[in-house]
Amino acid sequence: MPQLPFKDKGPCEVVWDYAGTPLNLSPFLGTVSLRTTDGISTVEEEGYGTTPVDAVFTGTNVELEIPMARSTLAQLKTLLAGVESGEHGNIFKAKAGCDMYTNAKQVVIKPMCDNIPSTTESEWILLYKCYPYRDFDLQFDRDSQRIHMVKFLVFVNLDSGYEGRLYQYGVAP
Repeated sequence: MPQLPFKDKGPCEVVWDYAGTPLNLSPFLGTVSLRTTDGISTVEEEGYGTTPVDAVFTGTNVELEIPMARSTLAQLKTLLAGVESGEHGNIFKAKAGCDMYTNAKQVVIKPMCDNIPSTTESEWILLYKCYPYRDFDLQFDRDSQRIHMVKFLVFVNLDSGYEGRLYQYGVAP
């Protein structure tokens, strides 16, 4: 039966800054989600009311969500802008006015089998330019496990020879 190169089901490993100083973001609890959404602007004619007679693509938005469970302070400090070492642990500071693309890095998603990441590069997903931001709600109660939900904006690649690319299935050896 046909299947996607990265398998039909199962967990994954996510590596931030794959081409530089790789950082494994495991373990996770919940769904690691790569979401692609095409923006569309409809073209209308008065005689047809709000029924589109055509449409135009206005861009593509890609976002990666990673529910990091049992994260280490070192992972969070390396991954998240605005986190600094304090006297007794990490300090989370406010962020404003800083661009993200300049510090964007590659992310690789590798499917796993029996808690072992795939070594078959054709099964991996490569995201060219990603930058993480914070979006977590730490819960303190009897039954909830605390998760650092880290989201990544995926930017269009502006590097020569890669213009317009967002991500690809399969990584060349």
